[in-house]
Amino acid sequence: MKIFTKILTAGILMIGLLGVFTPAVSAANGIDICSNGNENSVYCKNKGSGETQVNGIIKTIVEVLLTAVGAISIIMIVIGGIMFALSSGDAQKAAKARNTVLYAVVGLAVSLFASAIVNFVFNRFN
Repeated sequence: MKIFTKILTAGILMIGLLGVFTPAVSAANGIDICSNGNENSVYCKNKGSGETQVNGIIKTIVEVLLTAVGAISIIMIVIGGIMFALSSGDAQKAAKARNTVLYAVVGLAVSLFASAIVNFVFNRFN
C-alpha cells in the first residue's frame, strides 16, 4: 500500500508541475509558427476554426459522458436504497446495499471532480 501511495503522489506531483511550467515555458520561448512569412500556410489559415471545432467536439463528448455517469450514479443510489429497505435485517444484504450506495456516491463525486478538471483545462488553455 505504501508503494501505491508513493507512486500516486509522484504522479500527481509530476502532472501538477507539468501544468504549472508548461505555460511559462511556452511564453518564454515565444514561438509563433504563423509569423515570418508563414501566414498563408494551411495550418495558419484554419488555426482558429479548427481548434474551436475540436474543442467543441471534445467538450460535447465529455459532457455527454459525465451526464451518463451522473444518471447511472443516481440510479444506483436508488437501487441501493431499495436493496437496503428490502434487506429485512439481514446483515449481508444490508452491507451489500450500503456498499452499492457508497460506490455510487463515490462515482458521482469523481464525475463532478472530472467535470471541474475538464472545465479548468478548457478555460486555462483557450
